[in-house]
Amino acid sequence: MPTLNDSSSLAPHYLAIFVAVLGFSLVAPFFPYYVMNLGASYTMLGFIVSVYGAMQLLTQIPIGRLSDRIGRKKIMLIGLATFSFLPLFYIFARNTTELLFIRALGGLGASAVWPIAMALIIDQAKSENRGAAMGHYNAAFFSALALGPLIGGMLYDHLGHNAPFYLWAILGAASLLVVYFRVDEPEKMSVIMGTVPSRGDDRLIEPGYALTFMACSSVVLWAGIVGGFNFTMLPSLAAGLGFNATYVGIIYLVYGGSTALFNIYFGRQADRGSKKRLIFAGCLLGALCFAALPLAKAIIAVTMLFAGLGMGLGMANPAAAALIADTTSASRRGEVYGIFNTARMSGVVIGPLIAGLTADLHGVEGSVRAFAILAIAITLLTLFVRESIEERCR
Repeated sequence: MPTLNDSSSLAPHYLAIFVAVLGFSLVAPFFPYYVMNLGASYTMLGFIVSVYGAMQLLTQIPIGRLSDRIGRKKIMLIGLATFSFLPLFYIFARNTTELLFIRALGGLGASAVWPIAMALIIDQAKSENRGAAMGHYNAAFFSALALGPLIGGMLYDHLGHNAPFYLWAILGAASLLVVYFRVDEPEKMSVIMGTVPSRGDDRLIEPGYALTFMACSSVVLWAGIVGGFNFTMLPSLAAGLGFNATYVGIIYLVYGGSTALFNIYFGRQADRGSKKRLIFAGCLLGALCFAALPLAKAIIAVTMLFAGLGMGLGMANPAAAALIADTTSASRRGEVYGIFNTARMSGVVIGPLIAGLTADLHGVEGSVRAFAILAIAITLLTLFVRESIEERCR
């Protein structure tokens, strides 16, 4: 079975994730303008952004279970296919109702990509390298999230809003080809495909770790909330400070780049030390950065805070994802990461809704304060994380 010691085994997985995320992140700097030009209020914008995550809430767990039974690769290919044709639908959308349908269909496709990709990587990583494996996964994700908005913002400023959607479709097709030709089904999947583990004999979560699972899921929930805030409110926050779409892209570049780099570093640290400390410290740093955001007025101050927010996510996320693997069933991993990613998408749903509603009621700064309170609450929940027996014995 391939492991992280085989340098070629997981590189195609990370490449496919990088290309896929690069595509959909192209539209982040201008998407709120695009939606509101079709007549949406901030509240409707929140609904349009959040329906993407809401669809994943409904479908990620059953799709994860299905991948445990029939294999992961074919499901991931179907999901990536939607990344290839859905971007073109946005170009011809005429009203917000059509956008709701397009976003819902996109969420269904994403359900067949993100949890399956995580399960594929964990399937092929040794237990002592899971933190590093998830660190590299998150690094691929967030490095693309760093570059995509910058590229998309420049395309939007110089070529209009259609150009990023066309490039998104091309990159979606490219990620599909990478998976089709370079990613293999894990060897152990050929043994368990077609079987359904007995839920009585094979627990989803190890005894005594239910609260740990909940707390770790809250970490990825926070990552989704931040993503929802950025997609919904960051362009408006930046516009209020006099920044154009290219500057929004620069903020994303710093945020995503910081998240990517620190995921690699702290992913390795999670394999060597206490995952709980990294989870708590990362969430606390994120809460402090959000709390300070209303005070930032210059581009340098804003980008530094988003760099700190990225560092916090880079500390907490790989440790939480690895601890989930340590304390759950290996034979039900597709289901496990379906639940884990459902938590993330809960954040993607909650984030835009809270952002839109609070912005309509209290302005953009009121929305930022609401997110700071959420960050503090999630940080406190991580105090209940319990290290796995395997981790304590190292």
